[in-house]
Amino acid sequence: MKKLVILFLVVGLMLPAFNANAAESSKTNATWIWNPWSLTSAAGQNKIISFLVKNQVTDVYLQVDQEVARKVYQQFITKATNNKISVHALDGAPKWALDGGQSYADSLFQWVKSYQKNSTENQRFTGVHLDVEPYILKEWNTDRADVVLAYQKLIKRSGQLSNNLNLEFSMDIPFWFDEITFANTYGKSNLAKWAIKNSDFATIMAYRNAAAGINGINALVKTEVQYAKDFGKAINIGVETGESSEGANISFYEKSKSYMKGELAKVAKAYPQENINFAVHYIETWMQMK
Repeated sequence: MKKLVILFLVVGLMLPAFNANAAESSKTNATWIWNPWSLTSAAGQNKIISFLVKNQVTDVYLQVDQEVARKVYQQFITKATNNKISVHALDGAPKWALDGGQSYADSLFQWVKSYQKNSTENQRFTGVHLDVEPYILKEWNTDRADVVLAYQKLIKRSGQLSNNLNLEFSMDIPFWFDEITFANTYGKSNLAKWAIKNSDFATIMAYRNAAAGINGINALVKTEVQYAKDFGKAINIGVETGESSEGANISFYEKSKSYMKGELAKVAKAYPQENINFAVHYIETWMQMK
């Protein structure tokens, strides 16, 4: 499910001196860690923490694998906390957006509740981050209204459960969710607007490797940035660094880190007064960039 939150997520690449205001407004960055097994050794943890600090990452979406020992998460989060990095419990899959899919989320929240209870303050998660992507389901094309409704129920309940644990709630959504409309028990609107309203912040998966143009990042996130502004929310703009088969313009995979920094600076310059941040998907491929 590798890829979103806006979490179109771009991290730590900041910003050229020519635009101090943009740099100031985009100082927060995030990234995904999908492989918690990479943290089972002290060397693995220290390597990742060093990279996060060097790249000014302030938020990490860390996959919850219930087979990984609790102490691994506690050790890593302690190191992150000591470096002023917040860690969000990450999980999700398309099947979560089917009828009955809430049971998967409930399992996650039960684990997080137990984890928080058995951890000290500097070992705890600060949020829950869902990456569900219901559009991957075959039912998205055959029973979309039902899938959308089940997805919304999942988001509402997950937001409530996060609130019960005093945790931030966030999610990844694609940039084109503003084209997906609904009319159901949650009213009449589009999924982007609804998701941004019903989360503490969203990460917009704006997976393109250029800022400008009609198909560039700036254009693709314009509506979501405005929604976030209307609701007084922060928004993460997510970018991809993994190899993609969807087209040459999707990922920064074959680009350099300096090129990506330059393009993100252009995005920040386009929205200098807005509360936008960047997220980079995902840490392993980001670390491998030239």
